[in-house]
Amino acid sequence: MNKLPLAIALALLAISLTGCAGSTPPSGPSSAAGTIVPSVTPTAPSVSASAVPAASTVSIPTDCSVLIASTPFVDSFGAWPLNDPAVVGTPGAQYSFPAGSITPTPAASGATLAQTLYAATQLRCVWRDPTADITNMAIEVATVDPTVANAYLSSLPGKGYACTSEASGASCQLVSSDPKYNVEVVDTAFLRDDVYIHVSQANVATPGLLAALTAKIWG
Repeated sequence: MNKLPLAIALALLAISLTGCAGSTPPSGPSSAAGTIVPSVTPTAPSVSASAVPAASTVSIPTDCSVLIASTPFVDSFGAWPLNDPAVVGTPGAQYSFPAGSITPTPAASGATLAQTLYAATQLRCVWRDPTADITNMAIEVATVDPTVANAYLSSLPGKGYACTSEASGASCQLVSSDPKYNVEVVDTAFLRDDVYIHVSQANVATPGLLAALTAKIWG
């Protein structure tokens, strides 16, 4: 089976590349597949601490399976191999960037806003069968400087993303159809308080995913 070498790599690096073949999407709300953010506004809303309920307790899991525990996603993309060593995170894998619980690293001198957010990743979860051509799901979570994240989200409408207020935060999403496999690919960037979530997916419907993720992190 032919693989799409850049499918996850561009997806997980969509923070820096703003798009990918196997987990990033081009613009507009989704049609057939349920997506994370349905509504559209022209610019990315700014997020402040006041947007988060005072009673919220923020906790970023260190285990990918915890993110979707007790949700419908356990039986959807959650049934796929998680951080398979043939796919990500180990020498010889398709993609060598780390997965699972990650120690954030300082952004390099001169890093872009996207690269700065990428360097802050604390949890990276990739659900994908090593034999899959494009079907995959990737979620990244990071604690960030809200000023940097807001500036990044504000740049996304110019790249075709639809942005809206969602789940007490700000979300921008790009949706399109992969030209080779004719499946929907979606890239979502979300900021609430100082927590940044990036989701990239291909050929999988995820209605309610953002609500599930925020409920877990701001439980």
